[in-house]
Amino acid sequence: MSRKNLWVKDAEELLKEQALSSTELSYKLKDKHRYNPHARKITLVLRGMKSTFVELNKVSIDSSLRRESHQVSLWGLRNTDYEMHYPYRAIE
Repeated sequence: MSRKNLWVKDAEELLKEQALSSTELSYKLKDKHRYNPHARKITLVLRGMKSTFVELNKVSIDSSLRRESHQVSLWGLRNTDYEMHYPYRAIE
């Protein structure tokens, strides 16, 4: 893994508890990384790691920067099952 994507391990740890949108991942990674990745970068990197991560769905989110809500990817781990409604907790 390249040095610039060190956040991927932290994202994997976060996804063990619940599925998260790329926007939620970006926000939660802010606490651990000085330069947290933005949602688009998270989506592009995780799409390239298909053996570990899976794009579960698209979810609508509201944004203060846009007039209308928009769709973002909902991410999970390939070997984990999740509830089908928010907060998408992992099923043991």
